[in-house]
Amino acid sequence: MIYRVITLIWSGVLIGFSVIQAQVPPPSVAGGSMGQNPHNKIKPWRFGGNLSALLGNPQVIDASPQVTYQLHRKIRLGLGANYRYSLFKSTDSVAQLYGGHVLAQYQPLGWFFVSGELEALNIANSPRNRGPGDTRPDRVWQFSPLLGVNIRLRLLHLVEVNVGLIRDFNYQPNLSPYPSAWRFRFGFSL
Repeated sequence: MIYRVITLIWSGVLIGFSVIQAQVPPPSVAGGSMGQNPHNKIKPWRFGGNLSALLGNPQVIDASPQVTYQLHRKIRLGLGANYRYSLFKSTDSVAQLYGGHVLAQYQPLGWFFVSGELEALNIANSPRNRGPGDTRPDRVWQFSPLLGVNIRLRLLHLVEVNVGLIRDFNYQPNLSPYPSAWRFRFGFSL
């Protein structure tokens, strides 16, 4: 069953990339000078984000769409949303978190950029942090400043793959939904 799901997802990704590749017209049809791809011009708006799934225990679906605007040749500013759904098979429980983030990216090289974010997540308040008769809410907001380094690789003319290592400077072991202050990210942008 799990192999069918993985095969179906992988097939969809390959078909999607094939369709995206088929949409790129040759430079002579789209205009511009010969030898210059018109899609290489700087696009002011970029849409993308991160999407991941973990098919183990726990089963996790994590989605973080975002939009950025090119303020300067090397600087991007943006907004994004976060949603994470976790199903723990051993305890038959579900955990959800949601929130958003604002971000800035500085790209000194075409393939390398530094990113800074302020992330706000609404997470469940752990029972370990609450005593009997405690009136604190069931869910709390956690604000985290993030700073990281990333590489950006172009794939199929229109899609860029982003891989990064991010550090959470407000990591709290008993409150944070992440196992470490360091986060590995894999995402894309159009």
